[in-house]
Amino acid sequence: MSTSALTAASGPSTASTASDSTKSFRNADFLKIMLAEVTNQSPFDPQETSKLVENMQKLQELANSTYDKYRADLKWAQDLMGKTVNVQQQALDAKQTEALSNKGLKPDVGYGNKNGTVTSFRVVDETVYVTVNDKDYPVDNVKQVIPDTNGADALAAAANQLLGRKIGWFDDKGVQKAGVVNEVLRGADGDLRARVGNDLVVYDRITSIGTAT
Repeated sequence: MSTSALTAASGPSTASTASDSTKSFRNADFLKIMLAEVTNQSPFDPQETSKLVENMQKLQELANSTYDKYRADLKWAQDLMGKTVNVQQQALDAKQTEALSNKGLKPDVGYGNKNGTVTSFRVVDETVYVTVNDKDYPVDNVKQVIPDTNGADALAAAANQLLGRKIGWFDDKGVQKAGVVNEVLRGADGDLRARVGNDLVVYDRITSIGTAT
């Protein structure tokens, strides 16, 4: 199967085309296996028709299962576009790394995990890869989607958690302070902050959250 590069600009229609072409490929592959099964059997000891049909059904079930996973992987990759993820490196030897590189991929070889934003995805040999930090990873290697702490949802969640609550924190001089939160906002640097009276408390400095008495 040829390599299909899919990016954010491609949209769902491109992904649908990739899915249709893969389905056709799988059907053609299934027919070849079935033909080989029939032509390679011994004419003196042919398989029973029921056995042949059973084998074909098992092959079809396997193909369907694999194809369903491919479609799920493709949808997962689409959903990951623009999101920050934690992705696992690939434990590859030199030969495997070279083989992937020859197919236009940039594998990240190692045993650790990296964080980064998914910028594109592609299909190579029926495996869906996502691109993170200019490296390509199988979509199965995505271990976590990291919440966007700078988005409106994060601000709303923090406000819901903190407004009207009594918090404790250390100020710039290391003095322990406490008070009731009357506003939650975002600072110029993007950090979440809680206003307690005249104090603006950086979210990361909060040491306790309790019910106001």
